[in-house]
Amino acid sequence: MPRQKMPAAAEMAYLVRTSSRRFGREQSLPDPLPERGPAFEQLKAHYQGWAAVQWVEEHGEQVADITAFHDGTRVRAGNSLDKRLWRERILYVTPLQGYYRLPSRLWQWVLRAGVAAGHFPAVVAPEAVTAPAEPAAHPYLITLANKPSVLIDRATRGPDGWNDATLQYREVFEEGLILNYYEENAGKDALRQQLMTLDPRTSDVWRLLTAKALEHDHDDLFTPITIKPGELARALGLKAHPNGSVRPKDLLRCTQSLFHLERLWLTLPDAGPDDDEGTRQRVLAVMARGRSRKIDGQSVPSSWTIVLGDWAKYFPRSFAPIFRGLVELPANSATNLWAKQIGTELSYWLRETANDATTIRFIPVKTLLLRASLMQDVLDLREHKNQNRAIERFEATLELLGTLGLHERWSYEARSSAAMDAVVGKPEFFETWLASLVELQVPEPFLRSIAELAKAEQEPGRAANRHLTAVRRM
Repeated sequence: MPRQKMPAAAEMAYLVRTSSRRFGREQSLPDPLPERGPAFEQLKAHYQGWAAVQWVEEHGEQVADITAFHDGTRVRAGNSLDKRLWRERILYVTPLQGYYRLPSRLWQWVLRAGVAAGHFPAVVAPEAVTAPAEPAAHPYLITLANKPSVLIDRATRGPDGWNDATLQYREVFEEGLILNYYEENAGKDALRQQLMTLDPRTSDVWRLLTAKALEHDHDDLFTPITIKPGELARALGLKAHPNGSVRPKDLLRCTQSLFHLERLWLTLPDAGPDDDEGTRQRVLAVMARGRSRKIDGQSVPSSWTIVLGDWAKYFPRSFAPIFRGLVELPANSATNLWAKQIGTELSYWLRETANDATTIRFIPVKTLLLRASLMQDVLDLREHKNQNRAIERFEATLELLGTLGLHERWSYEARSSAAMDAVVGKPEFFETWLASLVELQVPEPFLRSIAELAKAEQEPGRAANRHLTAVRRM
């Protein structure tokens, strides 16, 4: 089929503006409009994406009811709802908030452009999924992975799990450790409102900060580092403005994440009743801030100079490789959010089992969901009779993690799969699924990277790690 003919820049900009305004996603465009270069290519991609939506609306047939495609059986890997619908040439169009059946003859650019713009599900044109413009030199970030650092990672994924009354976070995985959300001269109501704005980007920022602290010397965690919100935004893979600069809203988001982290205090498990200094320690100390400017009425420092708190002295050091693709993955869909959390926990879990060199690993579904702080989401879906959606989202997440490089293949372990097949359509199916084992084939380079980190931590001559049971120096 012929390629789509490109109109002039002004005509493309008109469609982008009118369409994005119509669907409440107004996109800012450079003025004057570009005629060539990266900014022009970005304008063209926006245009093609909205043109694809317009084509489907004009030529497709809206499908009001898709219940016939929920066959009542459990969702299998490679058989997600999007894939089942696409077999009938039905796809979900995000801006239109509805399902459309496409005619038997259509232009291939429609599918590619719609997927590349994020308007259509990736299954209709997997090759069009946008790849990072500049692949990182190394696929991993080396981050701190000892108990308090993992606790901070989990706590900063969102407000879930925090106690509204005490503004504290604790969990069974890190017994004895408590995080407090606190700021001097701030009332609890104001802090509670701030706490509710926590989002997964804050945990991404935490991992980036520890990775930056470890860039030069794993033995020295206490060298002050200077970070700029714009640097964080680019490391997070946030979409740049058409002129190449960081969008003000993204500078604000990264700054808010830094403020969240500044408000975190860690309570150590061996603090005595009168040990005020040891009872609470800042997660990180802000040594200096650069000149500030206002964005949407909020102060945004141009830079932050920070250092990890003294708590890091009292725990054995452990490091884990986290795929950059996980950190850069946009937090713009439920599957992406699950992928960020499950993928990070899989990295931590593999680090904990660094002595196991086998590439085939097994982990229970329930354990993975608990570690990833997603069990409540799953139970909420079940409460609303959407347990199939939970299973489908879990399987779609594992497929996405495969594309990001965390595994080479996944499946349910054979006996677990047989057990689920035996109770399909029965009330006990959901609990059987939770108890089932996921089988993963882990890439050998990833395991080697983990083993090298573990070996380096044991090398003679490294600075001794002080354990919590050690007597603190006065």
